[in-house]
Amino acid sequence: MKKISIIICVLVITLGKVFAQNSINTYKYILVPKQYEFQKSPDNYQINSLTKFLFERAGFTTLYIDDLFPEDLALDRCSALTAIVKNNSGMLSTKLNIELVDCFNKTVFSTNEAKSKIKDYKKAFQDAIRKAFKDIEALDYKYSPEVILEEKSVTPIVTNIKKSVEQKELNIVEKDKVAEAIKELPKKEVLVEKEAKEPIDKLVITKKTDKKIISKPIVNVNEKVTQSIVKTIEGNYDVENWGKSKIVKKGDDYSFIGGDENFEFATIYKTSKPTIYIIKWLAFKQPQLLEINADGDLNIDMGNGIKVYKRITQ
Repeated sequence: MKKISIIICVLVITLGKVFAQNSINTYKYILVPKQYEFQKSPDNYQINSLTKFLFERAGFTTLYIDDLFPEDLALDRCSALTAIVKNNSGMLSTKLNIELVDCFNKTVFSTNEAKSKIKDYKKAFQDAIRKAFKDIEALDYKYSPEVILEEKSVTPIVTNIKKSVEQKELNIVEKDKVAEAIKELPKKEVLVEKEAKEPIDKLVITKKTDKKIISKPIVNVNEKVTQSIVKTIEGNYDVENWGKSKIVKKGDDYSFIGGDENFEFATIYKTSKPTIYIIKWLAFKQPQLLEINADGDLNIDMGNGIKVYKRITQ
């Protein structure tokens, strides 16, 4: 039993390192602040310049956080990780670790805590940083740009699509219940067109009473969605800072073009579901789920809530 536990621990650690390496490899840049919270002045004890140098030596393209960004980084801030040095020092020793944080302020990788007992502060900090960097060098970083959606991005998208499919299946079940209810009504009270060419959700039930004939259509709850959404994703929308923006056809997919500048700030990809799309913003690394509601507005799953972009009909 003890041997099995040890094997499991080794596997977990190994898989964790492999996942961390693959994750880090998808980021092109490392950003280093010129001053951390525990420092009294920029590059105090040369902590920041040493950190930048060590990242460059490990193969990363490294910039100070207030440097002029390359064009691709300016357009996609999420292609960079920020290197944060955490000072955990006590009275008798200097202790720190280095965290790599993404554009959503999520820690992607953290080194083990490194310790130095050197009494001189500058030498102690630099000694601890070099020790912490052994974990970063062990990642054997090689930049590999993504060609498919990341696992962390696909998971919530698949989950949401699954929920959407389940809801549509529920609607089908409800429609079947209506059809069964029609069959169970007394024949002398119900007259249904026998050779109706319309689907069951558009048939008309005609019920005889002593006073009058009441005709009530059975309305398909998805009819409005099917007719107005699938055919009208192209159009104008009110998109926050861009104001009036439009979705236009682009090959098999769509482009989201903003304001008077006609700047393409997102690409929209179709899925197997007519009301479900995947939107990839130019300024963000992670794609998101997009759904068109019954009013033709866009509901976008932002991770921390749903953002609604209203359709402009005028």
